[in-house]
Amino acid sequence: MKIKDLLTESHKLDEFDMPVFGKKAKMIKRAEKAGAADLKQSVDDLSAEFAAQLGTQGKKFNTATTDDVIAFLKTKKVDTSKIDTTQPMDKKRIGLIFNTLIKDKMSGKSISGNNNSKEAKPKTDPKVLKTVYAQTKAALSTLNMKEKRRLLAALEKDITANAKKPAAKAQPAPSSKPRVRIKPQA
Repeated sequence: MKIKDLLTESHKLDEFDMPVFGKKAKMIKRAEKAGAADLKQSVDDLSAEFAAQLGTQGKKFNTATTDDVIAFLKTKKVDTSKIDTTQPMDKKRIGLIFNTLIKDKMSGKSISGNNNSKEAKPKTDPKVLKTVYAQTKAALSTLNMKEKRRLLAALEKDITANAKKPAAKAQPAPSSKPRVRIKPQA
């Protein structure tokens, strides 16, 4: 292979290999950093709340047990079945557990501990749900031309009637003299 061939091959770039520069790339990078900061802040808040609960019990964060973490998460109504109770608990593991739970919550996964509850609502098929616009359009398509004209006339009449009404009474300008109201005596 010649040097010329190596140079031409190295300059061939796919559209996917090209680095992305510009406003959009900067915006994406800022959004990623904001998301990571939001995640870190949420983990810190949850850790502080856990430490506060331990403090009320006279315990220290560094000596928290697996049972303490599970009890805390149960007060938050979080599913604790994924937590291995045989492993020792330390600060890193607590952070990992909180981080995983918050990531799951932010990604839209359900982390609630009452999955077998009777109060759980059945999922509705998105195809069944219609917007108001779609429902109105479907109802309008069933009308014949005579009914459509009547509806249009009624809507125009209602719009013109509402347009003539003032929104609110005009308030008098404030005066420098205070108003004194005298109640009639009985």
